[in-house]
Amino acid sequence: MSDNFIKSQRIALNTALLYVRMIVVMCINLYSVRLIFEALGVEDYGVYNVIIGLISIVLSLTGALSNAIQRFYSFYLGVAKIGLEKLQNIFSTSISMYAVLSIIVFILAETVGLWFVNNQLLIPYERLNAANWIYQFSIVSFIATIMQTPYSAAVIAHQDMGIFAIISTVESLLKLIAALLIFIIPLDRLIIYGAILLLISILVLASYIIVGSYNYAECHYKKPTDKKLFKELFAFSGWSLFGSAAGAGMSHVNTILVNIFFGPLVNAARAISFQFNMAFNSLVSSFILAIKPPMIKSYAEGSYSYLNKIFYLSNKFIYFSMYMICIPLFFEMETILIFWLKTNDPQTVLFCKLILVYILIMSLNNPISIIIHATGNIKGYYLPVETFTLLSVPATYILFILGFPAYSTYITMIIAAIAAHFVRLNRLKKYYNPFRYSEYIKSFLIPAFVITIITYSFAFLIHTSIIDSLLRISAIIFMSVTCVTSFVILIGLSKTEKDILKRLIISLKRKLIGI
Repeated sequence: MSDNFIKSQRIALNTALLYVRMIVVMCINLYSVRLIFEALGVEDYGVYNVIIGLISIVLSLTGALSNAIQRFYSFYLGVAKIGLEKLQNIFSTSISMYAVLSIIVFILAETVGLWFVNNQLLIPYERLNAANWIYQFSIVSFIATIMQTPYSAAVIAHQDMGIFAIISTVESLLKLIAALLIFIIPLDRLIIYGAILLLISILVLASYIIVGSYNYAECHYKKPTDKKLFKELFAFSGWSLFGSAAGAGMSHVNTILVNIFFGPLVNAARAISFQFNMAFNSLVSSFILAIKPPMIKSYAEGSYSYLNKIFYLSNKFIYFSMYMICIPLFFEMETILIFWLKTNDPQTVLFCKLILVYILIMSLNNPISIIIHATGNIKGYYLPVETFTLLSVPATYILFILGFPAYSTYITMIIAAIAAHFVRLNRLKKYYNPFRYSEYIKSFLIPAFVITIITYSFAFLIHTSIIDSLLRISAIIFMSVTCVTSFVILIGLSKTEKDILKRLIISLKRKLIGI
């Protein structure tokens, strides 16, 4: 059995494990949203999400920092004869950096951020006190989240997805309990919910510290000695941070603009749409967590042929699995929202449909970003790509000033995402020579376009032909699964990819039944 096939088996097993985790977490989170929406009411739910949107701009730091340390862990784990001292230096340097960053963010949040909450956001006067409590809880939660990053990054880089799955699933269960508790505790529900979430973030931090310290020899702090590593990690984190901040700006600054121009009720509709974004991000993240370490290690080892196979397969798997789910959601969004949150507000329905389009476009980016991270050419990637992303914010502001409706912010996000993707491909070609435009178009884009058009047409016919809602949803789901799967097998996969998947399925079956 080849070494590459053994690697592929591990990727498949980790993917399966993370998908089980994702399904559980997503179901828990979606039910929790229903409880929170019911407990807080539309106005408080809008207030909560605009505050969280403000903090989420800062929380985007954790994604950038996690990407940086995962890249360095995975890269050096793929380099032969790397010693413990190097890995420990990576860990200790990141701890020092994140501690300093936490102090800076805390100072800014308690000055500029606090002024913004009390003077610029559109929050009903009687709920301003509760909003301030939520804001303070969120700041401390942020510090706990950012300090867990070196430990969680070590877990992912070592591909111990079982540990990650357990902690994240328990975290979701605790958040579900928090949603139930706010019905019981006879105090301000918004404040109580924020306080419980803070406690959960502290417990998660403690869990990662215990797991990291016990399982990985490098996860013990020592004064950093490699100044060159500090500069490399800082530079990588800085440009990754720019990329994350740009994405957060497009999502969360636009949320703040919606609040300023339209108020918390429209914010609540936007917040519901972004629950779909979070759910799909969890779906993609589960797969990315499984493929990212081996892709970076393959680059470090110079195994470009194997890296290309993972790249093209991952593009197809992510897009088609997402599209398969998006089709029934798009056509039956009104019915789904009535069942989920007992609301059929037309603006919420429209927001949710538009976010699905945005989600599909953004799903194409992840494998590209992983290879760029492996090359280390972060500045040349994020600077041009995220410039397009950031343009969504002033574009949204101008449209709102001109009197355009709230949904126009989604249009700017979609346009920015499309433009940024073309730039991503350009950067990939520049920094990763084995990439070929012709192969990408022939192997992925053309089959994806054909399959998308065909299945969308079938879904449209079913949606307009069947009156009974339950029968119609069932028919669209069945069509989506069968048609997408069939067409992917027929025209979406190359012969080599079909052989790889066939071998992996046989191998996984043998493992599951103990043969």
